[in-house]
Amino acid sequence: MDWKKELGIQLRESRNDMNLLQDDVAKQVKVHSNMIGRYESGGSGPELDVLIQLAITLDKHEFRIGNHFVIIKAADEAEEKNPSQPKQLRLRYGGEYVFDGRGASMKIQPSREGLFITHAQRSR
Repeated sequence: MDWKKELGIQLRESRNDMNLLQDDVAKQVKVHSNMIGRYESGGSGPELDVLIQLAITLDKHEFRIGNHFVIIKAADEAEEKNPSQPKQLRLRYGGEYVFDGRGASMKIQPSREGLFITHAQRSR
């Protein structure tokens, strides 16, 4: 199924769940009501800023498109919910990475054969 049609179905269902008319959504999002109809029918796909406004208006912050999810959430909201969540760790094959933690130190060496984690000399 075309991504625009798939997104449009979700937008229409969300609008109906909230008992809103296309005109109501259009006023909130600041687009013409005809555009809401085109988004819902899959005739057009919304620009990113419009999709963000639609997500806020429809209180739907996750859309499934094919095998992917599009998640719309405020950056500060994501940081507030998981303030201690570590950032994504990216390691390159052939590299050597040393991490010092609470009383321990480890060396990580990723390769195509595997991920090797060993004790490392503590840095001072």
